[in-house]
Amino acid sequence: MLNECPTEIDFDVYQPRNPKASAYYCCVEDHFEQLETVWDDRYQGRLGFWRPYVTDVIRRYLDCGDLHFGFARVKCEDCGHEYLLTCSCKRRHFCPSCHQKRVVEFGEWLCEKVLKYVPHRQWVFSIPKRLRIYFMFDRRLLAKLSRCAWKVLNLYLTQAVASDDAKAAAAVAVQSFGDFQNFHPHLHVLATDGCFHNDTAFTVCPQPDTGALEKLFRYKVFKMLKSEGKINDVVIKNMMNWPKVDLTFIAAKPFGRAMKMDWKIWPATLSEPLFLKSG
Repeated sequence: MLNECPTEIDFDVYQPRNPKASAYYCCVEDHFEQLETVWDDRYQGRLGFWRPYVTDVIRRYLDCGDLHFGFARVKCEDCGHEYLLTCSCKRRHFCPSCHQKRVVEFGEWLCEKVLKYVPHRQWVFSIPKRLRIYFMFDRRLLAKLSRCAWKVLNLYLTQAVASDDAKAAAAVAVQSFGDFQNFHPHLHVLATDGCFHNDTAFTVCPQPDTGALEKLFRYKVFKMLKSEGKINDVVIKNMMNWPKVDLTFIAAKPFGRAMKMDWKIWPATLSEPLFLKSG
């Protein structure tokens, strides 16, 4: 009956998930082969070629959580209770269950093993649409984009602290899509809001000058793309003559939205120490 109370869930008992019951799973299962068939004619020119890795990700997702494709028998030695734990695909993003687990585990690893109990700042580095196509068809450039951002950020942090042995630290996450699943390569960086020095000391940097960082980041990206043969001096000169786009600086907000800028370095301060390293 409609008014009947739902069955209570015993959270002390393992509840196996049923991915095949979701609308998302059904959509993928019913249409992904058709999408692969028409991709070259309808989408390749705009979104790039169909990479074999995509097929592997999709097929692994369809097998994820299915007892027919492997499981482990988990048994309690004390009470004898046992259950079957299905194998997972361990794919990022495409599988909601496995991706969420990876996110939680990565965050826990950062908190417990990596980050010190010092102030941190989140940064977002993005690039103009004019350059994004090069990263769409050559994904190895994303790693080089990360290095460009880190060189700029590391230079700012180390020069802002008056110490010869100043060392900054950061974790960089590459994101290749925007709010509407469009291709939008940008970087999320969680960096120390200062530098370590003299083994145990930590000094917080002054308020960042995003204008100077923007110019240096632009130079690094242009230089990298030119060395890779993606652009030439004509393209660089043309883009340097574009109307200036001011950067957005948001303080005291760990997260926010300001993704409409072309060359954008967005720092958001985390004024209080956010993470505690165990031990």
